[in-house]
Amino acid sequence: MPIRMPRLSKIACCIGALGLAAGLALSGCDTITKPEAVDMEIYNEMYANPFPSLEEEWEDYGNGDPYVLRHDGRYYLYVSTKDHRTGIKAWVSDNLLDWSYAGLVTEDPVSTGAYAPEVIYSNGWFYLYTSPAGRGHYVFRSESPTGPFERISDNVGMSIDGSVFIDDDGSWLFTHAGSSGIVGVPMDGPAEFGVGQTIPGPYLGHWTEGSMIIKRNGTYYMTYTGNHVFSKGYRIHYAVSHDSPLGPYSIPANNPLVISTKPDFYGLGHSSTVMGPDLDSYYLVYHNLTGRSQEGPPVRRMNIDRLVFNGDKMEILGPTNYDQPVPGGPVFADRLDVDAIDLSRWEAADSGGSAQIVSKVSTDRMYTAEYNLVPSKTRVAALFAYQETNLYGFAEIEPERGRLSVGRMEDGTRKVLATAEIPADTDWSKLHTIRVERGEDRLRVYLDGTLKLDQSAEPFGPGKIGYRYETGEPSFSYTAFSNHAPGSSDFETAKPLPGSMEAVHYLSGEGRGFSVRHPSEAGAWRGSDGTAIRTAEDGSYSASLTEKGDWLRYAVNVSESGTYALDLTVKAGAGPTSFKLLVDDKKSGNYKIDGSQYSGSEPWVKIRVGSLKLEKGLHSLAIQLDSDHTMEWKTMDFELVDMQSFKLEQLLEQTSSEDVHGQWIETDGGYVGAADSDAKMYGGSPLWTDYRIRTTVKLGDDPSGQAGVLFRVTNESDFRDQVSDSLMGYFLAVSATKLELYKHNYDSELLHSVKVSLEPNEPASLRIEVVRGTIHVYVQDGAEPVLTYDDPRAFMQGRVGIRSVHAEQIELGNLTVESMGTK
Repeated sequence: MPIRMPRLSKIACCIGALGLAAGLALSGCDTITKPEAVDMEIYNEMYANPFPSLEEEWEDYGNGDPYVLRHDGRYYLYVSTKDHRTGIKAWVSDNLLDWSYAGLVTEDPVSTGAYAPEVIYSNGWFYLYTSPAGRGHYVFRSESPTGPFERISDNVGMSIDGSVFIDDDGSWLFTHAGSSGIVGVPMDGPAEFGVGQTIPGPYLGHWTEGSMIIKRNGTYYMTYTGNHVFSKGYRIHYAVSHDSPLGPYSIPANNPLVISTKPDFYGLGHSSTVMGPDLDSYYLVYHNLTGRSQEGPPVRRMNIDRLVFNGDKMEILGPTNYDQPVPGGPVFADRLDVDAIDLSRWEAADSGGSAQIVSKVSTDRMYTAEYNLVPSKTRVAALFAYQETNLYGFAEIEPERGRLSVGRMEDGTRKVLATAEIPADTDWSKLHTIRVERGEDRLRVYLDGTLKLDQSAEPFGPGKIGYRYETGEPSFSYTAFSNHAPGSSDFETAKPLPGSMEAVHYLSGEGRGFSVRHPSEAGAWRGSDGTAIRTAEDGSYSASLTEKGDWLRYAVNVSESGTYALDLTVKAGAGPTSFKLLVDDKKSGNYKIDGSQYSGSEPWVKIRVGSLKLEKGLHSLAIQLDSDHTMEWKTMDFELVDMQSFKLEQLLEQTSSEDVHGQWIETDGGYVGAADSDAKMYGGSPLWTDYRIRTTVKLGDDPSGQAGVLFRVTNESDFRDQVSDSLMGYFLAVSATKLELYKHNYDSELLHSVKVSLEPNEPASLRIEVVRGTIHVYVQDGAEPVLTYDDPRAFMQGRVGIRSVHAEQIELGNLTVESMGTK
């Protein structure tokens, strides 16, 4: 039977109120969990993006299109080759942070200017794919991740940015860039390509590139990039499919996944995704642009940021260019490809033709264990949940029968619980990897990265790990375990602020990460915690606090001291409730939230509930219900804001040349965009939140096109070969007969439209008031708005500006912007 972990002890609070330290105060005589301190020192070792120059990197070029392969407990980095130079360079690391140069992995002449090399491992061989100078793809092969790689194909064509995905059923898929989206090409082998087709879903409205697919818990996640590698608005999106790596894919609402156009951190894109050293986490590796090379193009630097998952939702903890906790490692790890076993870490036995090696330390109840081995022709078992000689679990390779089995040894009786067939062409003289995930409910066994067995975890508890074999001489290599599975490390990582935090990513441990007085019996996730978790419409999970005094606690990493606005995404229609926020166990503020005021069709609504002061550095943050009414939410967003009152007239006179995109003609009354131009001009601060904009608009006798006001704009960009709506924010467009409100997120969505009649050749006043998620538009100083819109996924802050979209005879006045007082 598995070893069950008891719930942590509780204490009564009848004698008086007891809280998390002094802050989480409770009343009444119900029992609560004894609070525990959060050890923030575990996060103190730091790194920061972008990475410094690497040893022997291409001079005056940097590290573009970084791809990281994880193999046998080590990481291998490959980057694009500088134009007109020959060869592909690689670096190696044990921890994703410290990289050593490994040399040129190939010097084949066709590798000149090799774009976006990627390497996979399969059945003893490493296969490298690259498109030199963008003139079609070549396939290379080696027995080592550091080469030498030899070319095994002629030019197979297919655009740029090739990437290979191997599914659980053994099928191969090649994806590459395209003008209408990502193209998928079924493969019959490492260098055999079928007919390509555009994959439904992943498309950025223009050239789309840099694709990669991973499969996690049965779901396919594709990341992809666009539109131009040298634009500030280069960005990374992701898409999700449940059916096939060929789609169709849905595009989650939290896109772009990665974007920044800040002067010191911009042009983020072309990523790869890799598992972290703790065997459970995932990291996104991508590049940013900086300065210019002597030959003209920007230099590129490498970045690594943490990915987290909430059901179907994938989220970047960033992008960051400030100190972050280093990637965590496993609890136990050792390399057995050495001359002698470290007997301080292992117990070894050899008798009667059988041999066994077992770690001296044990896993927790939930864990992931990894075993790298060369079975040869020997039946080899990877041991886990090991308690004693006749009590353990095993995942066994049986080369002679071509199968993988999982089972349990108990009281000397060996019981096989499930088996999976292994391809007949598997080369057992090569290295293979077994991965065992023991989650809350399921035990999953992977072979070489593909899921082979998935069954109940009930028969297996914690224990030691190791190997057992009967005959022959198998060899073993990197062997490790962590006490996370699958994705539980997402709960523990410190969330960077500004940023978004998933409600369900509270810290582990009763009294440390959560306290609920009456545990739920029907949690859709993290069921043993007793927290009220439900599946949302988009395939992610929400969390609820149901009784006054219940709380959830998180670890956060604040990038800079200042005032942060707090937004919660709550269930639309939910009644009013209130909560406390505690930073380092001290009350930071009381907040009220009411989802009943939103009457739209969306099931969830983002509400700005207030603000708080945060100091730079690592902190614990708890949210505690302070009402008798349930509070259900999905995310908490913390944004750095400027809360000072202001009023600025003639704002556009203060714009810099970098804030002017396209051609503008200045008139006596304001500004007119060139008729053949999509022109934009920006001013103000990205930290502005609630404000009022005043301007004028004058239509001629025969106006055409659209012109109007941009507001709450962030991440604006201007570059050829990218979508025209390269910004995140709102656009109130004026045309001959109507006002139209658009939302831009590097695309365009018409939110609302109203008819208006403006007197030709007469300036008409226009006033826009935007407070929290509500937008009001007034014309000619009217007392009532002509347009009102409540956005359930509102952009809550940003700059202001004007835009002219191929407009003629539409003149815009300068802007006056003043803050609107909100608490």
